[in-house]
Amino acid sequence: MKKIIIICILYILGIKGYCQLLENRTNFYFGYQSGMYLGNELFNDHGTIYPSFYSNLKSNNGLVVKYSFNLSSLFCAGFKLASSTATNWQSEKYASYNDSKSTAINFQPSIQIHNKFQESGLYNRLKVYGEISPVLGWSILSIRNNIFDISSSVENNNTFSSNNLIYGLEAGVGCEYAFINQLGAFINLSVQEGFINTPLFLDNRYTLIGFNVGIRINISKVKRFNY
Repeated sequence: MKKIIIICILYILGIKGYCQLLENRTNFYFGYQSGMYLGNELFNDHGTIYPSFYSNLKSNNGLVVKYSFNLSSLFCAGFKLASSTATNWQSEKYASYNDSKSTAINFQPSIQIHNKFQESGLYNRLKVYGEISPVLGWSILSIRNNIFDISSSVENNNTFSSNNLIYGLEAGVGCEYAFINQLGAFINLSVQEGFINTPLFLDNRYTLIGFNVGIRINISKVKRFNY
């Protein structure tokens, strides 16, 4: 009976120790993100010219929540949830998608490589990193489109909707700075290559330059900080 009690105590202490270790290595991030789609105003599909959808969206804003776990002194793993809405479609030669918008909700597992932390000096507080993550998401499209149905020279201004799967890859660089032990800030610049299939437009690939800024929260004291 005593052996069973001792084993249970050791097991509980082991779980507690592991939880403390997990907390010491865990960070949460909350931020604002903005972006810009790259590409030409028009694209050529086997000799037929069409207005691009994504590259003519001029405004892209949203929120991001991220979890990160330190695997070693150089590597982190985690995941990111991001939601962004792109609006203000403009083209000099066309009005095909005016008043349209696209909302994307992405889930992105990530691997990060960063500098080693020092016992003192700038790199006791500063982390510079590179990051890569696959992208799996959901696109919610709301399109005011007049190219599908034109009758007696009268445009069809109905709203078309479509929900579609997004997949792709994102790579980025960034840095974090700790103001105090549990609180810091981060900035990040990334490039995302994404793919989407929808009946509402033909350009099923996009390139997105993204910028994130926000706060980093550590849920427990980290011993490496020299303050």
